[in-house]
Amino acid sequence: MNLNIPLHSLSPKELEIMQYVHEHSDAIVSMSIQTFAQEINYSTSTVIRFCRKLGFSGFPEFKYFLKNLNIQKEQNPVSSDISVASIKNSIKADLESTSSLLNSDDMFQIARLLCSNPPVYLYSPAGLTDISVSYLESMLFISDCQKVYKTNASKALRHFIQTADKKSIFIFISNSGRFESTLNLAKEARLHGMIVISISSIENNDLAEVSTYNLRFFSKKRENDGADLTSRLCSFFVLSSFIEYFSFYKKGLEHENFSESD
Repeated sequence: MNLNIPLHSLSPKELEIMQYVHEHSDAIVSMSIQTFAQEINYSTSTVIRFCRKLGFSGFPEFKYFLKNLNIQKEQNPVSSDISVASIKNSIKADLESTSSLLNSDDMFQIARLLCSNPPVYLYSPAGLTDISVSYLESMLFISDCQKVYKTNASKALRHFIQTADKKSIFIFISNSGRFESTLNLAKEARLHGMIVISISSIENNDLAEVSTYNLRFFSKKRENDGADLTSRLCSFFVLSSFIEYFSFYKKGLEHENFSESD
């Protein structure tokens, strides 16, 4: 999807509908509004309000938009076999949808905070999330953030939360937004007056609710015999966009300060 709407303006139920639309856009184009409402367990009036909030006159126009979007995705011949083209189209759809969620106001506020060079604490609870956190740590160092501290020990981070300066930033990454240790630490950081930034999926998740700023991404959950195969590509896209925005903001600030000194 390419819906230019601030994510923070959507209610929890609207976020749930958005996630359903992302995963079932092909099927929705042939549904009646009654069928769609039944699938998402909300009333038809909720569906109409959702469509209008996205800028459409109603459900028929919303379906027309999805139909055109699906046509664009299916430029390559449809095949029942897995192909590079189908994988590419799936990745492209996820990235385009994630791009529409990035909020410039939140990015601006985060960039402004980072420019003051506060201590930044990253929680890495191991697993696939550790790769994302290590990537973010490297990018922050490259961007000249000199006070970046990463830990995979919840006790160590809890100590930082209780002793760090109130201007410190704590960053949490979670694909589900419900990982218990991550969520508990984020809650504790907010209770101590810390700035909490989270990167998590669009789904209605508890981590987003407790964060000062939350950057979201789309992710289609995939499993194989209980193993999590969900792609983290969109989370890396958000991290890269976040760092790039920060770099541009910082360069603009430095140019402004240089001009004032002349």
